Amino acid sequence: MRLRYCAVFFLLTASVLVVGCGGPTPVDVTGNVTLDGQPLSEGDIIFEAADGKVTPGAGPIKEGKFAIKALPGAKKVKINASKPAKPDPVMGSLPGDSIIPEQYNLKTKLTADVEKGKPNEFTFDLKSKP
Repeated sequence: MRLRYCAVFFLLTASVLVVGCGGPTPVDVTGNVTLDGQPLSEGDIIFEAADGKVTPGAGPIKEGKFAIKALPGAKKVKINASKPAKPDPVMGSLPGDSIIPEQYNLKTKLTADVEKGKPNEFTFDLKSKP
């Protein structure tokens, strides 16, 4: 869990640095994520440049909703969420098992086109069984 938040913090910090150097301006991106027809209670979403050359926009999903900043352009969208793991008496808290199939994160097939001056509201309806 801590690693996930560190990764999101890093991505957001990198986005701020790119903007501070006279690059393109990020735009608001909002939307909804459901899993098997129900709002995804908690997770993370990443809008990654389709060509991999621009810093991604990322942020949390809470009760199926997200609101982030991302640079305009074609994006690959990755969604991550995990169920809590049982605490290990020796190791303490461990990362949970993913509840999102790889087709929505590691091998994502989700896409979005983020445009300047547009609403940029997206809905992603995920299925737990491919």
